[in-house]
Amino acid sequence: MTEESVWDDDDWQPVDGVTLPDTPPPPPSPRLGERCPRCATVVPAGTDRCPSCLTVLGAGPRPQRLAGGVLRLVFRAGGGHLDVPRGGEVRLGRSGDWAPEASALLADEETVSARHATVVHTAEGAAWVTEVARGATNGTRVNDRVLVPGRAVRLRNGDRIELGPRAGFEVRGVQEEPAD
Repeated sequence: MTEESVWDDDDWQPVDGVTLPDTPPPPPSPRLGERCPRCATVVPAGTDRCPSCLTVLGAGPRPQRLAGGVLRLVFRAGGGHLDVPRGGEVRLGRSGDWAPEASALLADEETVSARHATVVHTAEGAAWVTEVARGATNGTRVNDRVLVPGRAVRLRNGDRIELGPRAGFEVRGVQEEPAD
């Protein structure tokens, strides 16, 4: 291109009574991600679930109860889950003998103890988690609160349970307490 063929500001021509802008609009900024509305973790662009708390983005509010009154424990790693019926209990740990349902999901989690914790789902729909006394080497946390071994803690929908520093799950389907 020669110097003479370069356009200058005087070369703009009106089109249908509209003058073209002096500068083109800026290119759209790349989508870097968004913050999870529940826990504020930055979620990478193109991801539909928060990697920290497992909240599905853009899905609207999640139902408070699952069909049949089931309590669901949704694990971070691998997307697996355990369902606990009303009146049921599930043991959490790597031991296939002690925790047959959970051991398959937790087998590769070296920071989870063989006998780590239990979750009880009462007939009324409440749920409780208890760290096994003298069992969980790396501890158990509910929403970053460290549990005392042998002491049950009431669970609510959306609670995040950590079994040691790397394994964890979210609680779904807890029956809310009746209003007084």
